[in-house]
Amino acid sequence: MSLRKGSKVWVEDRDFAWVAAEVLDFVAKQVRVSTATGKKVLALPEKLLPRDADEDDHGGVDDMTKLTYLNEPGVLYNLQRRYSLNDIYVRCS
Repeated sequence: MSLRKGSKVWVEDRDFAWVAAEVLDFVAKQVRVSTATGKKVLALPEKLLPRDADEDDHGGVDDMTKLTYLNEPGVLYNLQRRYSLNDIYVRCS
């Protein structure tokens, strides 16, 4: 994953497991990010996961395969959004 200033990422968090964040700058071999909870933290680039840039604009996607980045925090966030909107999807054949 290539990171640059302004990249949307997921960063591990002690309290919430994963938190949405944005890359601010680079310090030595670490990346400084600003989290959605308002904290600024340093993380190793290999510990960051990419985040869909437009996921906040939508109520989640109706099919997980439509996620640009299929990773643990992206899937969990999508499920949380769908459940909060009471738009849970189930496929019955």
